[in-house]
Amino acid sequence: MDLFRRKPSPRKIADDLGPLLVQVAVHECSSFQQAWHREIDDQTQVALFAEFLVLLLTFADRLAFGKFGDPVRSQIMNPVVDTARKSFANQQHFGSTSEERGLYFEKLLADRFAKFASCSSIMGEGMDSLAFTGARYLAETFLDDLPESQLPDTVLATGKVVSKAIIALMTVPSFKALSEK
Repeated sequence: MDLFRRKPSPRKIADDLGPLLVQVAVHECSSFQQAWHREIDDQTQVALFAEFLVLLLTFADRLAFGKFGDPVRSQIMNPVVDTARKSFANQQHFGSTSEERGLYFEKLLADRFAKFASCSSIMGEGMDSLAFTGARYLAETFLDDLPESQLPDTVLATGKVVSKAIIALMTVPSFKALSEK
């Protein structure tokens, strides 16, 4: 029956994926706070939202490139990034205008894509996987007052939130379409 099942178009994937990633990033901000046993202020939540959203975009981009290559990957990811940028630009922090906030997000995205480019896999066992590197980065960035001795456990707790989010996304058709054969 798989022969007769229609694959979603790149446009359909993009239309569904952008809002999905934004919703997941918003939702997981509370999951990170629970895992860290901390409540963070509004501005820090917006920063966490942006950082995790960029991490989710990085996952999606890797999957889209692996499955479709260019130019289809760009047809999917460009509108998804536009949705993410607009969502961030609607927040009240990191710039006085939506244009400034959009530029802030674009710079953040470019910086993190460069940072995560050297990751060997998406969710491998190694410490250079995107999931582990992202979890470590989030823990170090948002818990900069954490004693070094607590960092391994906190990175593990953060990694669980990241991994659960990615695994859950794999069940949603628009994200799953990036990885299905």
